[in-house]
Amino acid sequence: MSSTAEAVANAPLLRRELSAFAVLMLTLSCLSPIQSIYGVGSDVLQHAGTGAALLFLLALLPAMAWALVYAEIASAFPYAGGDYVAVGTILGPWAGFSTLTVWMVTGFPLTALAAKFNAIYLAEVFPGLPLSATTYAVLLASILLALPKVRTSAYITGILLAIEMLGVIALIATGLWHPTRDLAAVLREPLVTDGTGNLVQVSLGALALGAVGAAYATMGGNQAITFGEEMHEPHQKMGRVILAAASIGGLATALPVVCVVLGAHDLSTVLQSPAPISAYFTAKVGPLASRVMSGCVALAIFNATIASNMFYGRIAYSMGRDETLPQRASSWLGTIHSKSGVPRNATIAIGVVSAACCVFSTHALVTFGTGLTTFAIGLISCAVLVGRLNGLTGQHRHWRSPLFPLAPLMGFGLTITFLVAALQDKDVGRPSVLLLTSCVGVALLWYRFALKPRGWRPRL
Repeated sequence: MSSTAEAVANAPLLRRELSAFAVLMLTLSCLSPIQSIYGVGSDVLQHAGTGAALLFLLALLPAMAWALVYAEIASAFPYAGGDYVAVGTILGPWAGFSTLTVWMVTGFPLTALAAKFNAIYLAEVFPGLPLSATTYAVLLASILLALPKVRTSAYITGILLAIEMLGVIALIATGLWHPTRDLAAVLREPLVTDGTGNLVQVSLGALALGAVGAAYATMGGNQAITFGEEMHEPHQKMGRVILAAASIGGLATALPVVCVVLGAHDLSTVLQSPAPISAYFTAKVGPLASRVMSGCVALAIFNATIASNMFYGRIAYSMGRDETLPQRASSWLGTIHSKSGVPRNATIAIGVVSAACCVFSTHALVTFGTGLTTFAIGLISCAVLVGRLNGLTGQHRHWRSPLFPLAPLMGFGLTITFLVAALQDKDVGRPSVLLLTSCVGVALLWYRFALKPRGWRPRL
């Protein structure tokens, strides 16, 4: 037996301790609707005005397409490596390693970005907190809470998720309580401020760019895949978990934005604010309640950081277990802690590299992560299309996306849309696509000269 085959045979295994509900809670924690609302939602409101209501409602359609392709692929390949195991098995090892590279090079900066945002909202609740020290403290605390047994971490994130959902409900309730405008009128004539406080009709270009942001904010559910090796009966249950997470996460993101548009009294002031959601909530319920909401946002982002560390930690663990790096690094990453049953080394590695990424500006971190969706949905849609035709997905007792091949074809449409939108954005989108394309190029060279000669494939 070769050393690689022997390593695969003796590789440590994750423990099946999670119910479908626990995986759903972890996935929703990764999605963090409040983070999407206050982040991307605020940006869309600033640029598309009341058109944000229409855009977020329409965004539920691509969010469902995203969920359908991921539900089918995850039901067939519920492994800790996430996308790359399925893509590598169906399309070839080169494609799998490219997918793995995209997820890993975006994971560190996105985790660092979340920690930075977390520090900003904590400073709103506790004025005077040093942002830099708070950022590193957030990262350290999130890593420590991602290291216990997976069920313990699931309980912790579940409690924090419940608090986050109260914030979502508060935004919806304040918008529906004595709304100041009619939904039909908002959808019929979207308005935005012209810079002087006057409300004018939104341009089609602004709506088009806002649509991409709204779609990005409402998508999710795929994070569940990485917990597949710790979940009971993943082949039977994973598809439904992803659909449930995508539906709940999408609605919990879209509805509050719609309700903010309906409920804002001084619409011009809200749309001109650098933080529209915060401005709306302060005007609606007062500064004290708004400060409490800022605390809810901080908790939500912190919860998402914990869940993201667990998510990326399992991808890094799979990366080590499958021996994609030199032997020592792979052995260290692919270790399972004997008592907790979690990939502690890989999770710690995620935290250390993410901490190093905190030295970069927020703009640079956003640039790294923006192109992820474009690469991910394209590769997964291709894998679902080829996998179903070759009998590798949608098998007996596995979840099958309805009206095949509608979902993967919609995924290709999303890929083209995101790519065109990214290339038109000179500040962030275009550099992000070029940066990730360069990373994929380096990954293909590593595969060609380091992995292919020894017959490397993702581990099943």
